[in-house]
Amino acid sequence: MKKTMTKFALAAAVVALAIAGSAGDSMAKGKKKAAAACTPGALKTAACGPAGCTMQRCWADGKWYPSLLACWSPWCPK
Repeated sequence: MKKTMTKFALAAAVVALAIAGSAGDSMAKGKKKAAAACTPGALKTAACGPAGCTMQRCWADGKWYPSLLACWSPWCPK
């Protein structure tokens, strides 16, 4: 009886480690994808014309959206 309980406990521990390892891998992959997004609040130049350049702002969801701000070519952020 004691041997079967020990084997069962060992098998449960191995399964728990396998589940934790796979969950850790999937969480790490999600963080890598999130790191590729922009920094919230950052600005970048979208397009330039003769009157100036339009800009985009990064929002909290990590995506670029059109901004109401504009700039002149020599002073625009990259």
